[in-house]
Amino acid sequence: MLLDEKGRLFGKISIVDIGVLLLIAVLIGGVYYKFFMVDKDQNAAKFDTIEYKVLVEEVRQQSVDAMEIGADIYDAKTDSPMGRIEDIEVLPATGQLTKADGTVVIAEKPERFNVLITIKVPGIETKYGFRANGRLDINRESQQVLDTRMIEVVAKIVDVKNLSKGQ
Repeated sequence: MLLDEKGRLFGKISIVDIGVLLLIAVLIGGVYYKFFMVDKDQNAAKFDTIEYKVLVEEVRQQSVDAMEIGADIYDAKTDSPMGRIEDIEVLPATGQLTKADGTVVIAEKPERFNVLITIKVPGIETKYGFRANGRLDINRESQQVLDTRMIEVVAKIVDVKNLSKGQ
């Protein structure tokens, strides 16, 4: 008879004790595997340099002046780093304007500017796109709320490339 009336195996050891000993053995095996068997570089992320360009549309001169090369950029929602500003190109904002005679023309909007910002960030390229610092998606045509110490803007990502691969 395997179990007696007290629930002991062969009358000597409790089934609960066997369960506890098995759990301890599994935990010891897991710790050994994690720290001694797994190649440490296998799971470590190897970041490339990702360069992306964002377009901030129709901002005032004060906003243009608040953007500076070398400033750190953060995601406004998560406060996660999104890179550093490498270049700023200021363009006049244009749009459809209706003249007094009712004709519609493409013209510069007074006192409004479009700003093309180049940002570099450590990141990874996946089969689905790019990720800044391995966490936040950077995809063409997506909108991102970016934050510096001076300004918060809504920007559209217009270009992304992996500089480490020379794309």
